[in-house]
Amino acid sequence: MNKHVIAYDIGGTKIKSGLIAPSGGIADHINMPSRAREGPAGVMAAAQDATRAVLQRNNAGRLAGGGISTAGTVRKERGIIGGAADLMPGWSGFKIKEAFESMLSQRVVVDNDGNCALYAEARKQALMDKDIVLLALGTGLGGAIYSKGGVREGAFALSGHFGQTLVGGLSDADEWQPLETALSGDGLGNIARQILSEGNPSADALGLFPDGHAVISGLPSSDIARAALSRWIRLLARTCHNIQWNYDPDTIIIGGGMIESKETWWREFQKTLMDINRRFNLPCDMDVRPALLGNDAAMVGAGLMAWQELGIQS
Repeated sequence: MNKHVIAYDIGGTKIKSGLIAPSGGIADHINMPSRAREGPAGVMAAAQDATRAVLQRNNAGRLAGGGISTAGTVRKERGIIGGAADLMPGWSGFKIKEAFESMLSQRVVVDNDGNCALYAEARKQALMDKDIVLLALGTGLGGAIYSKGGVREGAFALSGHFGQTLVGGLSDADEWQPLETALSGDGLGNIARQILSEGNPSADALGLFPDGHAVISGLPSSDIARAALSRWIRLLARTCHNIQWNYDPDTIIIGGGMIESKETWWREFQKTLMDINRRFNLPCDMDVRPALLGNDAAMVGAGLMAWQELGIQS
């Protein structure tokens, strides 16, 4: 009877679960609400429902282990959530490894969703021997750092959380805000609303541009949408430029939900990045590329980590 590794990607709104092959292939997967607002008990109930559905649907044999990708920071060596956003109440400090091992009666590996996604992309794009940085442009801005054959966790499990970088005007040191308030899917919406409000303070900015998807949909007919996307692209290019100076990776991978609309902005982004690099003395042949696995990357990465770190023989 074949062994199976089951993997999960847990977010504030959805949980994805699937059977992952040693190659990274997905035998099957299912999505359902994560019930995160109900706290850890709600998430575990959703995970149990997802597990039962996937296993029954595939008449799967015995489980050999599990891999869990989750939002929030993960203290991997202790198997607990170090910190999480407000939309996941009670998640901080949750003993997630212990809970899943009890549910599955198998060993599991747990890591942050950015780390899992980068691990999967490194495997998919044959970059396992490279130094890589991932920028995940989703609702917020996540990321991860891969170096010397593994994902870097950091002293406080904070490595790769580029969205929390503080930015702001130099004239007032107290006017700081996280980078993800502008460089993310929601950030693109924030930029559009700011531009609209500057020209028409009485306009229903939130109604017109609630998020980045609305801005992309507004192209090419909306001048506001075009101006917002241009600012957003410049910010992304500047961030990649700064990452190259700070980490000097072989490759920067850009993923997350915004990469699905790359046909509308990738070419301009490449040109802008090249212009900035020429102006500020960086090589113009930086390897910056789109992610290939889309929204499955974190789940796939969690499964692959389980196969490797748990020493499971296929």
